[in-house]
This record gives sequence, structure tokens and C-alpha cells, in this order.
Amino acid sequence: MKQTLTQCNPEDVSEELADLGRQPQRRIRSYRPTPWIIVNRLLDIADDVTGGRADWCQRFITYLFIGGFAALVNLAVFYLVFYCIPLPVSNVTHNLIAYVLACEISIMANFVPNDYFTFRHLSGHDRSWQSRCLRYHITSIGGSVLTLLIQFGFTYLGHVPAIVSQAGALILVLIYNFSFHHLFTYRQVKPATN
Repeated sequence: MKQTLTQCNPEDVSEELADLGRQPQRRIRSYRPTPWIIVNRLLDIADDVTGGRADWCQRFITYLFIGGFAALVNLAVFYLVFYCIPLPVSNVTHNLIAYVLACEISIMANFVPNDYFTFRHLSGHDRSWQSRCLRYHITSIGGSVLTLLIQFGFTYLGHVPAIVSQAGALILVLIYNFSFHHLFTYRQVKPATN
């Protein structure tokens, strides 16, 4: 037979009422939920495995996707300038001109979507658009110089075709660029102290 509330121990009743009012603890996600359930589940697993760093995984995957598009832009511009537009200059100068044009166009093809999709939730995004663009260029130019050195090494020392050297160099510099965009371009804005 059930006991009435007046017949129960008051401590037991208060514990039962407290248990009824408790919601299951919701987990704090390190990432921004997506509209896709399967992606959110994978990010939950990444959160568990990485100790709450799924936000980095999410940004890296987005960065790879956008960077893949920008790399295709880079390769297309490089190919067009180097192989399709004859210039009355040496082969090395022609390569350098193709490289610089491909580099700048792909930096902008990378900055605009990454600024909006990949890094917009970081506190460094509070800077002005021009400031973010300048900082992005500074980081990207460092990566571009590294890419140029690797590409020239493959092409002129390793005798690898220029387009293959360019693709290989882009892949090798990917981690450098992603890391330095986190550390410099979008690093946390420190509040002004009085």
C-alpha cells in the first residue's frame, strides 16, 4: 500500500522531489552544431576523443574544404599563366609570375569564405575586415614563400613537372597555414587595460 506524504520521512520526500526536478545533465559542446545529425554525432565522438577539441576538428575540416577549392583556383590560375599565356621572359621568371598571380587570387579565394565560415566564431573576428584581411595576408604570404621554395625545389632540383610540384607544395604547407591563422590572424583579442 502506498504511503501518503504525511506518513513518509521528510528527507526521503525532499530527495525524491529533487530527483524529479533534475534534468539530465546536458553536455557542453565545444563545437557549433550543424543542421546534420550524423555530423553532430561525429563531432560528439571527436569531443570525447579529443577532450573537448571538436571545435578545432570542425574548423580544420571546413578549412580543408575551402582550402581545397582555393587550391584548385591556385592550380587553375598557375596552369593558365604558366602553360597557356606565352611571355617573353625566361622559364624561371614565367614560373614566378604565374606563381604570384595564382597566389594572390587563391589567398582572396581562401580568405573570404574562411573568414565567414571557418573563423567567424573566434574572438579575433572582432577586428575590422581590413585588419583581418591584412593579418590573413601576412600569414598566407609566409605560407606562400614556403610553398614557393618547396615548389622551386621540386621543379628545378627534383625535375618534377611544375604543376605537380605546385600541388605537392600546397599540401605540405596546409598545416602551417591553418596553425598560423589560429595563432596570429584570429587569435583572441585582449581587452584594453586602463
